[in-house]
Amino acid sequence: MNFVFVGTSAGARGTETHLVCLVRALARAGHTVLTVARPGGYIARELTASGLPVEPGIFRNAADVRGARGVLRAIQRVKADWLVGSFGHEYWPLLTLGRLTGTPVALFRHLNSRLKPMSRALLPRWADRFIVVSENMRSFLVEQGVARERVRLLYNPLEVERFRPDPALRAESRRALGVGEDAVLVGFVGALKPEKGAFRLAAACNQAMPLRPSLRALWVGEEAAHSRLLETIASEFHGRHILRGWTADMRPLYAAMDVLAVPSEWLEPFGRVSIEAQACGVPVLASRIGGLPETLREGETGFLFPPGDEAAWRDALVTAADLPREQRRAMGEAGMRFVQERFSTERIVEELIDLLRTPPGRENRRRPATLCQPSGTHPSME
Repeated sequence: MNFVFVGTSAGARGTETHLVCLVRALARAGHTVLTVARPGGYIARELTASGLPVEPGIFRNAADVRGARGVLRAIQRVKADWLVGSFGHEYWPLLTLGRLTGTPVALFRHLNSRLKPMSRALLPRWADRFIVVSENMRSFLVEQGVARERVRLLYNPLEVERFRPDPALRAESRRALGVGEDAVLVGFVGALKPEKGAFRLAAACNQAMPLRPSLRALWVGEEAAHSRLLETIASEFHGRHILRGWTADMRPLYAAMDVLAVPSEWLEPFGRVSIEAQACGVPVLASRIGGLPETLREGETGFLFPPGDEAAWRDALVTAADLPREQRRAMGEAGMRFVQERFSTERIVEELIDLLRTPPGRENRRRPATLCQPSGTHPSME
């Protein structure tokens, strides 16, 4: 198939990573892919470094002619079979350009927030495929009144050849961080914000660290929030916490961890850090909220805890410290196998191609099974 992907975002977060990963995987599988991207942006840099073609374009808003021209050039260059978008501000121009050129449009939805009434009514009907990245997201849209058969599920892909256990890297990374082999290092990767549960986790550390002297914590997030985080951490435990800023390569830091904590308190659409860590052989402690439960096998590759429950997260940290090393290793190996089997780029590309070939309203022959049925109610979101 011939694809035109559009991603003119200036960011470098989960949605951008998803697009880059999927484009690379489609190209490796022999498909033709041309991406319209912001010149000099993360997506353009990553794809160019991989030897993949990029057409310059920018959508600052839905009426930006620079983006429209880039998309039209790309459709003509590759004679596109599908036009694919992932960012909300690009949905309507892509649907319009798809209609003008007779190109089917697939839209990915990455945010677990409420669509505006007009978007809710029209986007899933006008897009040839409307795709979400977790079963929880699909259920949330159905609760808003979207017909279930118009919402297709495709989990996030992961380049498992890049994320894998590495004992030598683990030893090197722990030495660099000053973490001994007897310490139990709990990692956090994400925005240092209340909705991500960062400060609740820090408060739980204050309660768990006196009980388990082996506990250490590694925080990876924006440096501007480090001072606020340190204010939450009890001063007597500052020496047991390691703070790091964002890094382009997370593999050394995952390698150093004994477990990853994902204590989110908002509706996570999916949870990429969860599958990245498991692919590296790291068990995961996650909130039972949003799409997070679908990223692990409870009791086998990790554990789920109530979001926002400080006492529960204190107990989670104590549990992590008490896990025998052999059990952590077995859970890590199970997590690696789970991610390779369920989220590898090869499998996700196969499912995407099948999804595009299967008309809406008909069962996908390779429809991915729900991994863990989320529970609880959705908080009100604007």
